[in-house]
Amino acid sequence: MNYKKISIAALIAMGSSMVFAQDAEIATWSGFRKGAASFTFDDGAPSHVSDGGPLFDKYGYKGTFNVVVNWNPDWSGFGNMAKNGHEIASHSNTHGQNMSGEEASSKQSIASKIQQKYGIITVAYPNCNVPNKSAVQQNYVIGRICNGSWQSQPDMMGKDGPSDWTMASAIMTGSTGTNDFKGNMQKAVQQGGWIAFLTHGFENKNNGSATYSPTPLSAIEDGLKWAQQNDKDIWVAPMGHVAMYIKERKAAKAEASSSGSSITVKLTHNIKDNVSDYDYPLSLRVKYSGSTANVTQAGAKLESKIDGGYVYFDAVPNAGDIVIAGEGAAPESSSSVEPPQSSSSEPKSSSSATNPWGPKSSSSKGEVDCSVNPFDPSCHGTAIAAELQSDFGLSVYRSSDNYIVVGGAKGMSITVFNSLGHQVRTTRGIGAVQKVYTGAKGVYIVKVGGKSFKVKL
Repeated sequence: MNYKKISIAALIAMGSSMVFAQDAEIATWSGFRKGAASFTFDDGAPSHVSDGGPLFDKYGYKGTFNVVVNWNPDWSGFGNMAKNGHEIASHSNTHGQNMSGEEASSKQSIASKIQQKYGIITVAYPNCNVPNKSAVQQNYVIGRICNGSWQSQPDMMGKDGPSDWTMASAIMTGSTGTNDFKGNMQKAVQQGGWIAFLTHGFENKNNGSATYSPTPLSAIEDGLKWAQQNDKDIWVAPMGHVAMYIKERKAAKAEASSSGSSITVKLTHNIKDNVSDYDYPLSLRVKYSGSTANVTQAGAKLESKIDGGYVYFDAVPNAGDIVIAGEGAAPESSSSVEPPQSSSSEPKSSSSATNPWGPKSSSSKGEVDCSVNPFDPSCHGTAIAAELQSDFGLSVYRSSDNYIVVGGAKGMSITVFNSLGHQVRTTRGIGAVQKVYTGAKGVYIVKVGGKSFKVKL
């Protein structure tokens, strides 16, 4: 079974209404998948920015990129990758034999250069040597070694993660390791486990100092193709994300009750510490007999689906009550979500509040002037890319399962418009990351607070 099941045992009478117990199940892996995989990249190579990030974006997946502070990584490039949902993590300051003494300082140095929704929560040790474990635990959610079998650990982690969170395994890839990404992910699915890969540079690419055991990009792409074809079974996510999910799932309690035509779920844990709020969304399902459902958490609209007598959704622990309303239920109240506001960088127009694409302004050749109307689809995201440069911790991107995902928007209004300028979703940020919309193929504008982003589904 790929879920954790919690239920209320009793039927409670409250006044004249009866509140019934409901089963609420927390998935072992996000999306009720059967296994998990994380791709990690060491040393902060130029090719990670020029080739690795774009390849993962192509398939809607995100990786973990571990940079060495003193090796002068492309901070701007890695910063943009963070804003597109990738995890940027620590690989020490100096890449010495042992990074003891650099646990906190490398984290702080990277955090001063890279803004991302959850901070720097993952560390990968140079030369696979575990430093001061106490310092690692005080600064990171997870610490990564190399092949577990090199240090009397399993290479495949189980559903509850490594036995020691300062010693997470990752199998080496490339000329001195494996290029069988597909086969190892298949094992993760079969065993219900978590496989992590450790890659340095890529064959025939600009790898800077990441010259050890180069890996062909084509092998990674073959693995990503297989993962996308089997997305219902394998969850591909950054190492820090998977670690947060496991820790939250193990500590979480879900209590569901029904009254009238609605179901209320309380999802809580008490593991928040000085490293993380642990507000990564968990996947849940609740028994449900209706054909449609409106799912909200603290008034924020959640994406959901009904299948096989259950309603499925992702929710954030400790972010408020989750309400599943029956057929014909009204959407979240307007008081819970601020109306979309135009970014200060957008063209001023009386129609911009209802049509985020703005009025078309043509040049003498009949082409759209992107400096005047940056949100026209023909501008190919040039203005959006410029806005990304000035955002701190926000990320907006398409996931492998064709959802628009927003990160770093906790407490901010989120509005999605289609290419016709019609508003198709209004909600707000409630955690580290969240799915905000899925729909037909096309280009969408996502307004997060006063910023706008373009996403293609």
